[in-house]
Amino acid sequence: MAIIAMIVSIAVLGILYKRMIDREVPDKIGTAQALVPVGLGIVSLPLSLPIVLGVAVLLTQAGYVKDAYPMWVRSLVAAFATAGFPEELSKFLMILVSLLIFRKRIRNVYEYALIGAAVGAGFTVFEEYLYGDANLLNFLFRLLTIGLHMLFSLIMAYYLGKAKYQKKTGEGSPFVSRLLAFLIPVALHTVYDACTGLNGLLSAENDDAILTGIIVGVGSTIVMFIVQILLLRRFKKDAEKLSGMSLVQDEGLIG
Repeated sequence: MAIIAMIVSIAVLGILYKRMIDREVPDKIGTAQALVPVGLGIVSLPLSLPIVLGVAVLLTQAGYVKDAYPMWVRSLVAAFATAGFPEELSKFLMILVSLLIFRKRIRNVYEYALIGAAVGAGFTVFEEYLYGDANLLNFLFRLLTIGLHMLFSLIMAYYLGKAKYQKKTGEGSPFVSRLLAFLIPVALHTVYDACTGLNGLLSAENDDAILTGIIVGVGSTIVMFIVQILLLRRFKKDAEKLSGMSLVQDEGLIG
């Protein structure tokens, strides 16, 4: 099932990414700029593992004892510590590496978004290969939100590009955009995982609690599926506008 999950992710995300590239005007990015961030996205998954260990050490040193907190707090902490923070941080670092590599080629805010989407796609492909579930039902649920990593990284890179554009034009706050670049993906990722895979109610001893956990998990998956579609459609609609937000006169990574 893991191989099938990986192949499906390559097909679905590959189509989405190719369509995103085709929407850039007037010219499209080159092959290297399209593919290198995907490879770095693959690297970002193993990079997240030592970050998970680091967060666990910090929580232990801070005196965190999960049994002392309500179930929903434990779920949020687990989601933040094992997924929301480390995975988004590792992708953030690979986005910065991509921006460094192609710093002389990136022409507009849309190309920032493309780099983010590519990193997120690479992460997803490797994740599906490693964690693709043999359970068909779980596979189908994962398929519904297969674009989330791509979307989270796209949001991250978009705000980095927006910050750079704001610094160039003097409009808006680059600092706020840089802050949102990291906080939004981490928050969305943490809350979603706390409601689904890391939802403590799913392992409760009480049947009513388990049922509640299932309802929350299914509901959250449906909500994120809809959010995923709406935001990807929004970026599709704004492709020409973002392509016109030129950055060619700037230097540096994030302004």
